[in-house]
Parts: sequence; structure tokens; C-alpha cells
Amino acid sequence: MKNISSSFDPRISLHVWLCAFLGGLLLLSAMPVKAARVLYSNSNGHQTSASCAVPALCGGGVYQPERAADADLNNYASLYTSLVAVVRLRLDLSATATAGSRAGVVVANGTGLLNLQGLGTVRLRTLLNGTVQESRLIELAVAQAALLGADRPSQLEFVSNLPFNQVELEIGGASLVYVVRVFYAYGATVNAQTTVAGYVSRFGSAAGNYSTAGSTGSGPITVCANTDVDFPERAVDNDLSNYASFSSLATVACPSTLRVRLEGTAPAGYFAGFVVGSAGLLDLNALGGLRIRTFRNGIEQETATGLAALQLNVLPNGQAQVSFRSTMPFDAVSIERVGLASALDNLRLYYGFGVEPRTFLSSSASLSNFTNPAGHSQANYSAALCVGCAVTNASQAADANTSDASYASLNVPVGVLSALGLRLDLTQPGLAGNRAGVVLRPGSGLLDAAALDAITINTYDASGYLLESRRGSSLLQVALLPDGRQEVYFNTTRDFASVEVEVANGVAALVGTRVYYAFADDRPTGFPTQIIVPAPLPVELIALAGRWANGAATITWQTASERHSLRFVIERAEGNKAEFQSIGTVAAAGNSSSTHAYVFTDDKPTAQPARTRYYRLRQQDADGRETLSRVAVVAVGATLPGFSIYPNPATASTGATLQLASPDATHVVQIYSELGRLVREVPVPAATTLPLLGLAPGLYHMRVTGGPDYATQRLQVLE
Repeated sequence: MKNISSSFDPRISLHVWLCAFLGGLLLLSAMPVKAARVLYSNSNGHQTSASCAVPALCGGGVYQPERAADADLNNYASLYTSLVAVVRLRLDLSATATAGSRAGVVVANGTGLLNLQGLGTVRLRTLLNGTVQESRLIELAVAQAALLGADRPSQLEFVSNLPFNQVELEIGGASLVYVVRVFYAYGATVNAQTTVAGYVSRFGSAAGNYSTAGSTGSGPITVCANTDVDFPERAVDNDLSNYASFSSLATVACPSTLRVRLEGTAPAGYFAGFVVGSAGLLDLNALGGLRIRTFRNGIEQETATGLAALQLNVLPNGQAQVSFRSTMPFDAVSIERVGLASALDNLRLYYGFGVEPRTFLSSSASLSNFTNPAGHSQANYSAALCVGCAVTNASQAADANTSDASYASLNVPVGVLSALGLRLDLTQPGLAGNRAGVVLRPGSGLLDAAALDAITINTYDASGYLLESRRGSSLLQVALLPDGRQEVYFNTTRDFASVEVEVANGVAALVGTRVYYAFADDRPTGFPTQIIVPAPLPVELIALAGRWANGAATITWQTASERHSLRFVIERAEGNKAEFQSIGTVAAAGNSSSTHAYVFTDDKPTAQPARTRYYRLRQQDADGRETLSRVAVVAVGATLPGFSIYPNPATASTGATLQLASPDATHVVQIYSELGRLVREVPVPAATTLPLLGLAPGLYHMRVTGGPDYATQRLQVLE
């Protein structure tokens, strides 16, 4: 982490936030999710340590190696291990993969029942034109997990540090003769945000930049003193590999606390959190014992505590990030230990941060969220072997409601030695390199390594052909969402149309597992190596709105200040059309430190009339630089009279009241998350209290429909 830089890259814009708003995400949902570039060994180039012409007589070698190097990714070569020799298969890629790509092979067990204790050493190498670049010994647990699933294709891989155009699999030291099927080698680029805009707790001097004063909890703040943070100054120095640590839990009344100042003020919407490290963090129950707060000018702004509010992502280097998405600006963050979990003992606290949303959010996603879910879910199990197994409400994992209230249930009784699966179609195909997974909640607690070892994720093509399979804690990854649900996923190498989750062996913690939906996305992996402090914006946009009246859309916006601003280009997208088109310009103020208001009327006809239009601003500077604004959503048509929501902001516990002047049976309110997901849908009588329980704090978009008319508003939900 030492390479994180505080220099400014002018190419980075803070306002390219289209995907953080409903309009932009609805546009993206009409397209397949973004593809990572995947190179395959389909160039017919291969080398073996020894060929095997007659499988029955093989004492070690490779049978039909050309089948792992042809255009059919379902073909495979057969690698016969040897008791006395090392067996290798080297495969050429179709082009050169860049440094940082995933390098690997897709393999399967070709023997049937296999005593994996006789597996021997498994090694992967990358080469560039025959010269070895890197060599990695695959952990035994990983190799066993990949080869345990009979003939199911799974991955052996590592992330490269150097470019390569060849991948070699080597197996040696086997104590048994067995067969490994090798389908293909690959090089897949990783969607890693190496450089993002944000602020970190890094200073030349620690003085005044940290505090270990605790507080009495989440109620009225009473500051208390504690010294249960070792070396707190290390969390604010310039060396981001240094760390402070919790020494012990002081008391419930005065928890161990570390507050650090950031090098600038992060705007609302940035993620606030800490990079931490601890060997026990795979047990996500430990997250229930942490609290993150934000501050501005010494005044507390927001608090997120535990499983219902924080997200945790394990990073490749043994660290993890714990954070939540803010709704208010902040210039300092604190982390508190409020639980007794032993996984928090000596927790390392590297630094606090406030980073832009694209650090953690995917730019596009495909879900199993069909308006009509019929035929898009399939339960799989053997009634003869899986006595008492059942999948209930399978279609609810494929409907448009992705909230915590809509789910399928998987029930595998304890002691049953079988597996139960639920396959879910995606609304748009997932592309090679995307994450593939499901959002679920175990029957009890959170997933630990033992429970994860009983879970398998499979991908299928549109015809139902099994493409890839990964099982257990050695091959699957887990992320915790802010509402306490968990993502279980892996990074794919092939395009896929559906995702399946399997639960096996009747693990007690998994009985009654809830499955909410399947997904494919290009969410960034890891944590950025460079966090740059953004320069002052040339234009500080403080408001952007649109409304429909008298057959035209009126777009209004305000700026708090402008520096060398030349003009605003107004751009429009119609309905589900993904492309924005320029429809007019408005001259800017140029240089100003006072508020300026602008208005633009769009009365131009459209080629295909749509019920919803999306508008954004392309602000152009005198020096040629451009900055995109967020998106304003305009409902086209007559507005619903007397539409109001109060209070706004509202709390999840009390709800909010929605009222219409002339409601009828056709009116329905739809609640969309900031990521564009439909999380709730309820009918609207004359006045109703909207159910907000279960919604994470944040910004939501309310859409009320009724016949040809509809209206939208934004609602902020507080903790």
C-alpha cells in the first residue's frame, strides 16, 4: 500500500456518477454487464513433457493435448499423473495478457473417486514466448477443492505480476496415478480500480490528526478516555503499511476507539471506513462488533454499526476494508470496538479513508429480477437421496423484488448426505471475467469457513450446459452487504446465462438458507493502490432537477462557484436508449464565487416517445476539460396531483406517509435503491404509511404509477 499517491490526476472527475443514480442504472440494465477481456488457449499451440498415445498404458503423460488448445472450450485434454515423473502441459494463449491479469487453467477430476491425499504438488507457470515469467505452487486445499467435484470444470489460477502469453500446468510427486482433465488455459483482466479520487489519513506529522477518546455509544455522546489503542500515531503517518491496533476491549461504556483526520473533506456519497487486518476476519460475525462514525469539523455526522449497516470485503493481501456509504460530507472517521468477538483481538488499523463510489460499486449488473419470474428458477435435487430436502418459493429469487422480504428457502436437513440446488436465470447474460454469484442469508448467523465448504456456485449457458463450478472457502469469495445479507461468488472465465447455488451435507448453519437473487457484475476487486486528492472542481454543482409540464421538460440547476467555465451542454437519453445525445447549450458564468441559477426547456420531439427521459450536463471549461453531472430523471406525461411524502428524511422504524389528492386502485408506489434495484412495491390508498423496515440507510427513489400518469420523488432513509 506504500504506492498510494496524493498527487492529482486531472483526468479524474468527481461527477462521473451516472451509475449511482436510478436513471443511469436503469439505462445500463438494458445492456449486458461489462466484459473483462479474456484470452484463451484456442490458438492450437501446446507442449507436453510426455505424450500419451494409449491411455490404458500411460504411466504418465498427456492424452490428446490438442483438445485443450482448440476453439471448443468444452473439449479437454487428459493429464495422467505419474509415480516417478513430473507431468506438464503448456498452452499458448491467443494473445499476450497484461500484467495484473488472472492466469490459470480450467480443470476437472477425470478419475471419478479420487484419494486426494495422493494428489502431489500442483504448480502453475506463466511464460512469455517460452521464457518463464512467474511460477506459483498451488495450495493443496485449493487444488483439492478444484478437483473434488468429479467432472465439473473448476479453476486453478493466480494474479500475475508480469505479462504472459503461455500458461503451464505441472503435477509432480503424486503417490497415485490419476487423471486430470484440462479444458483450456486463460488470461483474464481484472477489474481493479488502481486509481480513485478520495482522502486518506496520511500526514507528515501525527500531532492533532488522531484521537483515542471513546464515547458512550449511539445515543447522546459523552466523551470518555481510553488508551486501548496501541501505536495510534501509525494510522495517520505517510507509510500506509504501518498500523495501530486494538489492545483489548475497555468497557461497554467506553469502547476502544481510534478517530483519524482525513487530508480533505469527502463529499456526501463517498464511502467512509478503515483498512484493517486480522486473521479472524473471515468470520464475518466479528463485523457485528465494529462501529464506524464520520465527523465534520469535530461534529459527528453519521454512525454505522455492525451487520446491518457496514460492508466488509476481504482484500488479496490479507487486509480487509470495512465501510459504509455516507449521505453527509465528512473530514474524519473513527472505528470503535463495541463487541467481544475474539477475532477483533489485536485488530490492525492501517488507515481511515473516504473514497468515491466507483471504488466499490460495479458500473453495471445483471440480476435474476424478472417482471414475470415464471420459468426462470429451477430446483435441483434427488428426492431418493435428499430425504426431507425442499426448495420453497423458488420464484421469489427470480422476481423483480430484490429486497430482504422476497426470497427462496433451501432446506437440507442435518445428516442428509446430498445436495440441493437452485438455478436462476439472469435478465442479461453475464460475460467472461464477470463475478457470478448469489445473494443469500444462512439459516443462522453468518457464513464461516465450515459453512462455505458446503456451498457450490455453478454457471450455465443458455442451453443449460454446465460451464464452471467452484466450491468451498478455498475457491469461493464472500462479501457482506450493508443490510446483513451476503454475496457468495467467483470470477468467471466464460459467458454465462444462469447461476446456481448448491447447499450440501446438511450443515446446521445452512438449514433454511434464504436465497434472494443471482447476479453477474464487474465490481472492482481489491483496493486501489493510488488514492488521489481531487483538485477543486471547476464548477461546484449544488442542484440539478427536472420536471414535466405543458408538454415539455424543464431542467434547472444551480452552481455555488465556477472557475473558467465556458458552457453547459444539455444531454438527453430517451427511455431505455443507452446513448445520451446533445440537445442544446447554455453559456456559463465563467468565473464566479456566488450562486448562479440556470434553466433549459426541452420541447423537442423524440423519435420514439418514452415515458421517462434522462438528462445530464456536460460542463465544458475554457481549457477544453469536461465534467459530467449526475442524472436527472423526468417522468413524461401528466403528473399525479397532490403527490407528497413526509417526513423526508424518514427513519426505517417509523416509516413515511405518502399522499395523493385523487388516488385510485391503479396507483402503486415503487421504491428503488440508489443502485436502481426495485426493493419494494405496494398499492397506494388515499394515505398510507410506507413500510421502510429492512431498508438500509441511504437515498431511495419513489415512483408512483397510475394508468398513463406517474410521478417521482427522492426519499432519504435514516438509521
